[in-house]
Amino acid sequence: MAKRRVYEREDGKWGWQLVADNDNIIAIDGNQGYENEQDARTMADRIIGGGYADAKKVRRVRNPK
Repeated sequence: MAKRRVYEREDGKWGWQLVADNDNIIAIDGNQGYENEQDARTMADRIIGGGYADAKKVRRVRNPK
């Protein structure tokens, strides 16, 4: 089962990672950093739990004409 890691970074902000059973990182907070541990936990839980499942899906085109 995958696990969520919440950790304090060297700059004092908090981050999160979603890690697979084989210890490969599946998702991260994008290096945004959060001011406190609870904010990092809340955002990770929202993303992992599908809190943004209704988000608009956009396809990026490399060189649109």
